[in-house]
Amino acid sequence: MARLTVPRIQVAAFGGLAALLLTSSAATQGTNAAPARDAAVGSVCAAGAHGLDLSYASQFAGVSQDDHTSNVWNGQVTGPGGGALVVTLEPLGSLMETARPVWEVKTRWIVSPVAPGEGPLVAELYGTVNWKSGVLRLAGVVTHGCLKGYEAVASGRFANLDSEGTLLIRPAIALR
Repeated sequence: MARLTVPRIQVAAFGGLAALLLTSSAATQGTNAAPARDAAVGSVCAAGAHGLDLSYASQFAGVSQDDHTSNVWNGQVTGPGGGALVVTLEPLGSLMETARPVWEVKTRWIVSPVAPGEGPLVAELYGTVNWKSGVLRLAGVVTHGCLKGYEAVASGRFANLDSEGTLLIRPAIALR
């Protein structure tokens, strides 16, 4: 049986690092971190550096008055940096294909910022909606906002045309 040996210098370095972390943690216990925390509340940019796990609920609002081909849902996103949500959904393919229960779709998700000075988060997602089972599965990328380039995945369920589910936003490499 082989014996594992760790050089004493590595053990000492690890011990020193642990002691440093403990003392710095203890030193910050007494400080007031509220200003930094309050500045980050509602900020998608501050909360989303490593990704966001958001929940959404939306209600069917009708056909878009902008293009007359997209359907629109209005709702709310909850979680770090949540805000008002507008989703437009456009079926891909021919008009005949919309008679089928499963649609290939293109969607645009717009999350309005809660924090002042931030722009909206916009994501373009593609995937399927199964109207028979009510299941929504979409994937795409954030196209505008401070998380531009991050990957986005939405999954949810429809009931009486209203939808709820999750919207996950991750740095591009994290979802692979």
